[in-house]
Amino acid sequence: MVQRTLRLPRLTEAQRSEVWQRYRRGESLGQIGAALGRQSSSIYTIVSGTGGISPASRRRSRLALTLHEREEISRSLARGDSVRAIAGKLGRAPSSVSREVRRNGGLRCYRALAADERAWRAAARPKACKLACNAALARLVVAKLLEDWSPEQISGWLKLTYPHHEGMRVSHEAIYQSLFVQARGTLKKELTEHLRTRRTIRRSRHASLRGKTRGEIQDAVSIRERPAEVEDRAVPGHWQADLLSGCPRSCAKR
Repeated sequence: MVQRTLRLPRLTEAQRSEVWQRYRRGESLGQIGAALGRQSSSIYTIVSGTGGISPASRRRSRLALTLHEREEISRSLARGDSVRAIAGKLGRAPSSVSREVRRNGGLRCYRALAADERAWRAAARPKACKLACNAALARLVVAKLLEDWSPEQISGWLKLTYPHHEGMRVSHEAIYQSLFVQARGTLKKELTEHLRTRRTIRRSRHASLRGKTRGEIQDAVSIRERPAEVEDRAVPGHWQADLLSGCPRSCAKR
């Protein structure tokens, strides 16, 4: 009998936002997954999609129609109101309402939620990075990466070499994004092997083991706090011995 695995629902926008907040704080993929009730592999899929770089938060344009306005359009169409009457009620131009209705099914099939989601997807226009628009600059960056220069070194070198040429300078963050976010298609992924860390995704600056205990006994009790019955040596575990290792000649001298 084949057992079907239970598929969990997709993470909501709020949960995805929490993933990135925790990732920026330096939490591991396992910790984030445990907090959200998901496997670490699921969290890795989200994080690796943008190379470990948190996507910029999107905002709606103040000129765009809101979901409330679209719901009003839907209700008004159902009542049989004209496009001009709807536009006057919303304080919008009749041409804006007419285009909105035509793009999303027409007078009979217009649905507010579907229209709002479609407009949100269509508004996503990623800006081309500087390296993608400047082939000469991209060739310089690639050449320095192949020489095992770090992005910080490359950015600093470009500032010194081209002090009066803004088009031939790029920040180290833009280089990292071009390396890790493969959707940009500017720098090849193989170039990450020339980075100092050789990572394929960006890690948070807080994701460090500095200040954390490694190889230390947790909740250790000092030998000075041992109980009084240890002095009787009645139990084998109460005996103390020193172990010396080394060549026979060095041990003999001791």
